[in-house]
Amino acid sequence: MNQGITDEGTPELGARMTSDSRESNPTAGDSSGKVLLTADEVAQILRVPRSWVYSHLSELPVIRLGRYVRFRRSEIDGFLEKRGPCQ
Repeated sequence: MNQGITDEGTPELGARMTSDSRESNPTAGDSSGKVLLTADEVAQILRVPRSWVYSHLSELPVIRLGRYVRFRRSEIDGFLEKRGPCQ
């Protein structure tokens, strides 16, 4: 098998799925604030587990889309500035 491609020409499951959200969402590092981030991407930015993000939704600036939650990068940056160092 070459580069995650099966004999039928379709990508293997492992080739399609990635743990690096920057690869799946190249705009995750965009600090313009117009891009909506997932909880996984916010967890990477804050360097915390995804479970921490979900357990602190009441403190974070969140956008709810039905059962999904999304975050604006600019609001996450503002959250960090307002919170201050080492709280």
